[in-house]
Amino acid sequence: MKNILLVFLLLSQTIFAQHKKKAEKEPPLPPLSKQIEIYKIPEDRLLNGTLKGSKWYFDLRNSETELSLDKDKTKPDVLYLVDAKNFQININQKNCKSLIKGIYQIMKMNDGSTTAQNGHQPFKITSPNQKCSARLAAFLSGALDISFNETGEVMEIKGQSIHDVSYPGS
Repeated sequence: MKNILLVFLLLSQTIFAQHKKKAEKEPPLPPLSKQIEIYKIPEDRLLNGTLKGSKWYFDLRNSETELSLDKDKTKPDVLYLVDAKNFQININQKNCKSLIKGIYQIMKMNDGSTTAQNGHQPFKITSPNQKCSARLAAFLSGALDISFNETGEVMEIKGQSIHDVSYPGS
C-alpha cells in the first residue's frame, strides 16, 4: 500500500512539474503602449508640422464624390488644423450647425509628393457624433486618400463613396 501511494505521489509530482514548465515557456507580451509605438508613423513622413494652424474651406452641398478644400473664405464649412495633432471642422449649413473634433496624421508619399497613402486613416474623431454630421464623421474616419495641388492651395479628400454621406437640405 505504501509503495502504491509513493508511486502515485511521484507520478503526480512529475506531471505537475511538466505543466509548470510549459506555462513558463510562453514569453510575456510587451505592454500595450509598447505595441502601439511600433505602429507610429515617423515625424519626417508627416505633413502635420507643415499644415498646423491652416484653415481649409469647403461647402458640403457642392461635394459629390470627394471633399475639395481650398483657401476661399466664402465657403461656409471650415477644416481647421489647430496644431500638429488636433483638428476641428465647423459645419455651417442652413439646417446643420455642428463641430467635429479629433486628431490627424497626414502622410507624405515616398516620392516626395503631397499625397497621403491610399488606405491610411488620417482623421480620428474624438468628439461625440451629432445627428446632422454623423455620416461626414464616418466618412472622415474611413480610409482616405488626401492630395494637394502643386501650390498647396487646394486639398482633395477621396475615400469610399461620399454619396453615402447625406447633408441636411440636399
